[in-house]
Amino acid sequence: MKFDSTFVRSESASKLQSRGRRLFRTVFVTLALVVLWLLVYSHFIFGDGTLLYKDVGVDSINIYYPRYVLVSDYIRDEGIPFLWSFRVGMGQTIFPSLSALLITPVVWLAKGAIAKALVYQHLLYVVLAGLLFACFLMTRGLVFASCLLGALLLSFSAYMCMGSCWYFHANEVVCFTFLLFAAEQAATRGRWVYLVPAVTIVGFLGAFHLYLAAILLCFYVPARLIERFSWQPLPILRTSALLAAAALLGVGLGAILSVNSLYGLVNSPRGAGPTSLVGQLSSKPIFGLESSLHYMTAVLRPFGNDLIGTGNDFRGWQNYLEAPMTYCGLLCLVIFPQIFVGSTLRHRILYGLLFGVILVTTLFPWFRYFFWAFQGDYYRTLSLFAVFGIITFGMTAFSRYIEGDRLNLWILGGTIFLLIGILYFPLREFQSLINPSLRVAATVFLVSYTILLPVGQLVKRPQIIAWIMVGLAAAELVYLDRITVANRPTVTKSELNEPTGYNDETVDAVRGINASDKSFFRIRKTWGSGPGMLESLNDAMVFGYYGTSSYSSFNNLNYIKFLIAVGAMSESDLSTDTRWSYGLQEYPLLSTFACEKYVLTNNPVPFETAEYYEFVRRYGNKYLFRNQLFLPLGLSFGYYITEDMFLQLPQWAKPLALLNAAVLSNRDAANEPGPSPLTMGNIKYQVIDTSLPDIAAKRRSTALNISSFRQTRIDGTIQLNQRSVLVLQTPFDPGWHAFQDGRVVPVLKADFGLLGVVLNAGEHTVELRYRPPFLYAGAAVSFVSLLIFAASLWWWPRIRLPQ
Repeated sequence: MKFDSTFVRSESASKLQSRGRRLFRTVFVTLALVVLWLLVYSHFIFGDGTLLYKDVGVDSINIYYPRYVLVSDYIRDEGIPFLWSFRVGMGQTIFPSLSALLITPVVWLAKGAIAKALVYQHLLYVVLAGLLFACFLMTRGLVFASCLLGALLLSFSAYMCMGSCWYFHANEVVCFTFLLFAAEQAATRGRWVYLVPAVTIVGFLGAFHLYLAAILLCFYVPARLIERFSWQPLPILRTSALLAAAALLGVGLGAILSVNSLYGLVNSPRGAGPTSLVGQLSSKPIFGLESSLHYMTAVLRPFGNDLIGTGNDFRGWQNYLEAPMTYCGLLCLVIFPQIFVGSTLRHRILYGLLFGVILVTTLFPWFRYFFWAFQGDYYRTLSLFAVFGIITFGMTAFSRYIEGDRLNLWILGGTIFLLIGILYFPLREFQSLINPSLRVAATVFLVSYTILLPVGQLVKRPQIIAWIMVGLAAAELVYLDRITVANRPTVTKSELNEPTGYNDETVDAVRGINASDKSFFRIRKTWGSGPGMLESLNDAMVFGYYGTSSYSSFNNLNYIKFLIAVGAMSESDLSTDTRWSYGLQEYPLLSTFACEKYVLTNNPVPFETAEYYEFVRRYGNKYLFRNQLFLPLGLSFGYYITEDMFLQLPQWAKPLALLNAAVLSNRDAANEPGPSPLTMGNIKYQVIDTSLPDIAAKRRSTALNISSFRQTRIDGTIQLNQRSVLVLQTPFDPGWHAFQDGRVVPVLKADFGLLGVVLNAGEHTVELRYRPPFLYAGAAVSFVSLLIFAASLWWWPRIRLPQ
């Protein structure tokens, strides 16, 4: 047999040329993304701005920046494992934040560098999202100009620009774009291998995002198989089942993080707690309608994220963040209807279904609630999925145009007539929402695209006209996106070095306290340092002290139960208070019970006249006081009262009752013999007839003597005259494990939501360790999934697709 060396050389040259083209396209797309990023974000690169916004709509400076600092400090002070932090409320697991180490690289930096580095982190997101989406469009067979434009439209869409100031949006775009690319590779080329890590990475966003990923895959994969391989029910069902198995393997691979994320989600006020919206939203009429303002907002937002106001000046439905964010380039609005031209009936049905899903979830809010598992009334990720569909089909129509397919001029004319008609719809209420200058700009761009499209067809140079439209679309993105990211109040670089905001007198005060006092204590701070328009409740995360306040959508449920039981949280507005929790700041005696030793205040008068506070020193216009009734972490009680009895006490007596006895449920009281019960008469006598200094002295005499303290491990000794309940002033979590003299002792829930341990009489060494509840189970699932993944790669690298 004669060896044909010419054929081999030809094939090798062809492969090299193909690789060269791919490399060139990758570099070209990357450069285009970087150039647009420089133009859009120049104020944050060359100017004095940072991506920390102060306005209400996206108050990232008071909510998400503190979490970056918390994780950054935790890495340096405690290391990575296990992750319980006393700087979140009265203490809470932050184990799900471990994923931030992988998808939020700024947390690896020292906290002083985070604010300035956020814009460069966003550049990374922009490039990754753009490259992945360009690869996705290339896999669908679109021409390069269309792929490049699609990458620009996604990376500079309203959703992505909002991600530059609201941490999870940009993360979502990158992770879900990777998932979309992986689904396309699996559905059209049989390469299921990308799907596994894509699902795993989406899981890093949180357990709920796995549910959103399932929705995306359940819609996209069957639709793409039908679009590509026609109606073949059994082969399509078989392929979908195989890809579902690959997706489940991805879920298993990330189980070490997602299981605990799910546990935290379920055991929160919004999950299984008092503020769950499932009952309320699921009972709404399926075909009920929204307000007129909602529909006007939904119609106008695709023309520009800021057409109806920016930040605090937003005039639409809900707020700037939670309204539809569907702007992804005006060219998409013009060319999207052309997707139906020249398509088969099967394709038209599929495209119509996508449009129908967007329309139905916009018209009838029940379907939007259903998308969010009846947990919220907003758009967010739903907007992102709509953007995926609009850009994909818009760029498909654009690619066909470049390849010479004929435009339907009647559809084009009807489209521009409708779009201009919307912008200038003669309704006073409608027009009062619109920014006139942005309306003119949108009109100019829309008309320009409408003129250029038929011109390219007329002169038979669609490729040249297409590149002109790419340049015009880039100019449009720069013009409109700069409004979204730069026309709002931000923290400046110079402010980061001034004694204001998160760099105010609190820095010196906390540094001075920590230098002279090595015990465990909490600080009550009577003002929020955050420079945003909303009050900051996460100052402890930034300044590195322990407090009791916390903003979080998923505060610890037991923390909330404790606050409600002691009267520190009103039950009249739990939907807000369980997220914006002030803790015990306004309750001095409860704060004393919770280890308050110092008070930082900008108003010294109440503490100068208070009986048990002594002035320590002044920091600028801030004052430091010491609480003379200070109680340490870990109070022992030889007596208990039941929860029912505690709830019968008047509000003024509840803090005093907590200082005299542990509060146990009837079940725990029956299962833990030893501590003596108190009657209502006994507790009233102790509350009324015992002075506060005497109570405090008694509690200190039998308290836990801490010899070593870390966030996840507490060691100490204790001397008890009788069998007692040791109450630690931190929320109960099943991840805490207690040891008495080296032997395991059970933990229980005390005081409605705090951590309790029953100890025997005598002198003991006590050790408490924290381990996320499902750490080992999740790790085992991840390890088994990794083995299955590796074996499958070896034996079964591709799946057989329908023919």
